[in-house]
Amino acid sequence: MTDDELRTAFRRLSPWVNAAGVLIALFLIAPLLAILPIAFSADRYLTFPPSGLSMRWLTEVFTSPDWQAAFTQSLSTAGTATVIAVVAGTGAALAMPRMRRGARLLRTAMLAPMVVPPLVLALGLYLAIDDLGGSAGIRTLILGQATLAAPLVCLSVSAGLAKVDPALSRAARSLGHGWPSVLLRVELPLVARSIAGSAVLSFGLCFDESVLSYYLSPPGEETLPTLLWLEAGQQASPAIAAVSTLVMGMAVALLGLMVLLTGTRSTTIPRRTRNARRMS
Repeated sequence: MTDDELRTAFRRLSPWVNAAGVLIALFLIAPLLAILPIAFSADRYLTFPPSGLSMRWLTEVFTSPDWQAAFTQSLSTAGTATVIAVVAGTGAALAMPRMRRGARLLRTAMLAPMVVPPLVLALGLYLAIDDLGGSAGIRTLILGQATLAAPLVCLSVSAGLAKVDPALSRAARSLGHGWPSVLLRVELPLVARSIAGSAVLSFGLCFDESVLSYYLSPPGEETLPTLLWLEAGQQASPAIAAVSTLVMGMAVALLGLMVLLTGTRSTTIPRRTRNARRMS
C-alpha cells in the first residue's frame, strides 16, 4: 500500500476516530460532572439530581476543623514527599548518562515502583518499619509517596536531557569547567522546565494518593483522601462531593500550571551555528 493510499484510508477513518474520542471523553468526564451539582445540594444526603441548591456543604467543609486539619496534613506530606522525589529523581536522571556501569541497574531501581501496586508498597513499608522496631507514621507515609513519585521525576528529567544538545556540555568542558559547573550552569537550567513540571505532577500524585495514606496514616493525622474515605463509609453526605469538587479544581489548576511550566523551548544549537562550526 502506497503512502497516498494510507493517507486516503486515514482520512476516511478520521470522522469515526474523532467520534470515538468524543464518546470516550464523555464517558470519563460524565461521572466527574455529576459531582458538581451534588456539591451545591441542599439535601442532607447524596441525591442526584439535588432537590435544591445551597452553599451549605462547601461552607461546612471550609469551616470544619477536621477537614482543615486533613487538608493541611495533605499539603505538608505531599510537599515534603515532592521535594524528596525531585531530588532523588533528578539526581538519578543526571547520573545515569555519566555512569559507565550500573546505569541500567539504577534505571531499573528507579522505575520499579511504577509496577509495584501501592498496596504492596504500603504493606512492605509497614513490615519493614515494624521489623526495625518503629511504627508507621507520617514519615513512613512521606517515604512511600516519594517512592511513588520519584520515577515520574526521573522519566521527565531524562526526557528533558534527551532534548539537550550534548555539544553544549562538551563546549563548557572544553572551556575549562568541571562537571559541577557544567551541571549547575548548563544542564540544570536547560532541564529546569522538566524539573518544575515533574514537581507539579508529583505533588498532585502525592496529594491525591489514598492507598498509602489509608494504611500508613496514624490516627488523628489523617490526610484528605483518608478522611474522605472514612467519611464516605460512615455517612454519605454531600460534604464528600464538596471536597471532591475542590480536589478536582485543584487538579485542574495543577494541570494548567504543569502545561505552563513545560512549554516547549529549543535546547539545541542552531543549525546555522553547527554548519559554521563544521565549515571552520
